Amino acid sequence: MKNIVDLDVRPILESGVDPFEKIMETLKTLDENQTLKIINTFEPVPLLNILKTKGYEYKTERPEAGVVHTFLTKTGNSQSSQPEHQNKEYSFDELEKKFEGKLKEVDVRDLEMPMPMVTILEEIEKLQEGEALYVHHKRLPQYLIPELENRDYKLAKKEIDSENLKLIIYK
Repeated sequence: MKNIVDLDVRPILESGVDPFEKIMETLKTLDENQTLKIINTFEPVPLLNILKTKGYEYKTERPEAGVVHTFLTKTGNSQSSQPEHQNKEYSFDELEKKFEGKLKEVDVRDLEMPMPMVTILEEIEKLQEGEALYVHHKRLPQYLIPELENRDYKLAKKEIDSENLKLIIYK
């Protein structure tokens, strides 16, 4: 591979921030003949699933214990996804009223990654017809969004402050 641009996301993760935005920003700056090398401690499978649908192919290498290099190259062969706005979109407040008395609540703010996503996915599987999941989170979980879409769930959000985001996940 030639024209490799390195992006070490380990310091970003250590600071407690999700590197998704930085990775996406970096990908936007690449020329067609450049490859992004993400240096991490694990293979970012949810990210790779998102990028595959956006026309990227990837290869991973493990040059040493605890280090994973993921190489991303744009192929242009994006997989078509469903249109984002199929039905009427509800505001957060409208959904609170719509699902009043039928909201299951979960707080994932104090959980270490990837437990917030794991917890949310487990909880939506327990929802009964007509119920929704009310989530207390620190930030918008980027990797969760495509997983919810794959399972035909929708998401509404309401930011309270920089460390407190409310989500309603529903069908």
